[in-house]
Amino acid sequence: MKQISRLLILVLVFALVGKDAMAQDPRFSQYNASPQTLNPAMTGLFNGTYRVTAIYRSQWRSILGDEATPLFRTFSGSADMRFGGIGQMNDAFGFGFVFLNDQAGEAQFGTNQINMSFAYHKSLSREGNQYLTLGIQAGAAQRGLNYNNLRFGNQFDGEGFNPILNSGEVIGDSKFMYFDVNAGLMYYYASKKNKGRFNVYAGFSVSHLNTPNQSFYEGQNADLPMKYTTTAGARVPLGKRSQVDVLPSIMILNQGPAFEMNLGAMAKIFFDRTDPNGNAFYVGPYYRIVGRDNVTDKGGITSEALILAARLDYLGFTMGLSYDLNFSELTNATNTRGAFELSLAYVGDFKKGPSKIICPRF
Repeated sequence: MKQISRLLILVLVFALVGKDAMAQDPRFSQYNASPQTLNPAMTGLFNGTYRVTAIYRSQWRSILGDEATPLFRTFSGSADMRFGGIGQMNDAFGFGFVFLNDQAGEAQFGTNQINMSFAYHKSLSREGNQYLTLGIQAGAAQRGLNYNNLRFGNQFDGEGFNPILNSGEVIGDSKFMYFDVNAGLMYYYASKKNKGRFNVYAGFSVSHLNTPNQSFYEGQNADLPMKYTTTAGARVPLGKRSQVDVLPSIMILNQGPAFEMNLGAMAKIFFDRTDPNGNAFYVGPYYRIVGRDNVTDKGGITSEALILAARLDYLGFTMGLSYDLNFSELTNATNTRGAFELSLAYVGDFKKGPSKIICPRF
């Protein structure tokens, strides 16, 4: 198993750092738990005046075995604020920042990125329950790797790896920085009836508008392709007297040759019949499919994972937990065990009294 693990790590590292490599962004199964990495138009899209979020993802532990450190993990943290009551139509705007740290493989191939986000929420009704939002985001990132942890074919002496032997490889820079620009649109509607229990939303974003160069080699081009992300969802009550709402959602993204679609639904069970936006428990499955060109040369699409997710809203906090059951071509090595994610968010309000604006719950 250790030999298989190391071989897999090498293959992934070479795929990531090759001169002609086409990099892709890290993903979250709980994509709505990291709103600013999903769509900058979601900045300030919540019921309150400020929000703090954090999400952590660890994957491929089943392949890596007893390694002391998770070698494939992603963390994102963000904070944003909503300023409402602008003009007679009750427009609002959001401002925030988001930090992303991603590390992949034994070579510690990783990214540290920080972006600033701004969104303007244009009210389409005087009731403050229907908005069209434009968001922009810009920031800087540092990408790097540790060449000392790489192992090359020339360093095998017939019996095993020998670090004394020359790798025979041309080594590039170990770190570089780049500038990044993203933009997005969002439409959302929340009914004033039933305290907003019925709402719908749809969004579209484009990441890496400037297609930054990702090559570790000077004079070489490995442009990060633009990423197109489409999201949509709703919250639908199961009857006026029911304390259960259904939240279906879908996320589709395309980035270079990569295609991914996540779709599913969660059942929301709120504890107080008179407060459907208060404390609640969520549970439900999601299903991920990806383009086969990502894993084979056969084309088409294939199943990637079944995602089991649960969430708890309590006193302004939201705690989420999910686990990916892997069904890709790595199933034999993973025994269907994929990724684990943990998310936490808090939404607060500096103002007292009921809000005039109703936002959808994702």
